[in-house]
Amino acid sequence: MTPRERVSAALHGRPLDRPPVSFWGHFYHRESTARDLVDATLEFQREYAWDWVKLNPRKHYHVEPWGVSYRYSGGPAEKPVMESWPVHQPADWMAITERPPDRGALAEQLEAVGLLRRELPADVPLVETIFTPLAILGEMVDEPGTLRTHLHTHPNAVRAALEAVTRTFEAYARAVLAAGADGIYLATVDWGARAMLSAAEHREWARPGDLRMLAAARGAPFNVLHVCKSRNLLFEMADYPVAAFSWDALDGTNPTLADAAARLPGAMMGGFPFDASLAEPDPARFVADYRRALDQTGGRRWLAAPGCSIPPATSAANLKAVRAAVDATRLAPEPQR
Repeated sequence: MTPRERVSAALHGRPLDRPPVSFWGHFYHRESTARDLVDATLEFQREYAWDWVKLNPRKHYHVEPWGVSYRYSGGPAEKPVMESWPVHQPADWMAITERPPDRGALAEQLEAVGLLRRELPADVPLVETIFTPLAILGEMVDEPGTLRTHLHTHPNAVRAALEAVTRTFEAYARAVLAAGADGIYLATVDWGARAMLSAAEHREWARPGDLRMLAAARGAPFNVLHVCKSRNLLFEMADYPVAAFSWDALDGTNPTLADAAARLPGAMMGGFPFDASLAEPDPARFVADYRRALDQTGGRRWLAAPGCSIPPATSAANLKAVRAAVDATRLAPEPQR
């Protein structure tokens, strides 16, 4: 099968030769221009021949239109440090107004999507990372707890900002698809987990904007919902209209792949760790994770992937071991009926 055929078969629960597989992470020293990000992504893709590409932009691109900035050290494995943010007191939310979806950092990302689509093989699907509206607001304060407080103390101001951000990224999502992406990878960050929101709070504050984002991307074949963090609210979002659900299935506070197989209507994406220990070559561990996930899913409705972005220093030996194990897998065809 081609990568596109394999991904499509996994998303729709059809028989396939082996599970599709992909990994992604940050290139901290090569993510500040569209060309650098695309070149780094292509090099990683060519090294491992992943079945799909998740474009992994710098973590703050989506809030740069509102004045967020980060300082980079220049080191490939060193995370940038936030230098400025727009909301220091509740009244500042009123300055968070709608922005053009094709200017500044957003235009840069649209350029990256277009470049990557043109330079990737046509049979390799591409998804672009977009954050949920509430997650975007959470990057406009010094730390997420500030936004959580403001939800309750100044709800009207936060709602006005949330509407402006949602409108901005509805237009951006449509532009991403027009630039050549096969779907969006919609990430909740802190705002899909019980540490920040109860199920009721999620329904009130997060769900409406999430669904508007997915409506803007309606019709794309490869929309993914990524539910971050521990104690996640994955099953509260089981009815979201996406082709696949991504989460950390190895976190003991979250549903396992086996749990999710019985309750999620879409495909599952995950099964691999993404912690700092991946920098140490331990191919046997990675292969064991793969075998465990394969046993839980039977290789059906499953895309082998990390539970989140992997560290830049992840050992190549680990990735090559997974790639070899996946390539050696032969899934039995479904019985004739």
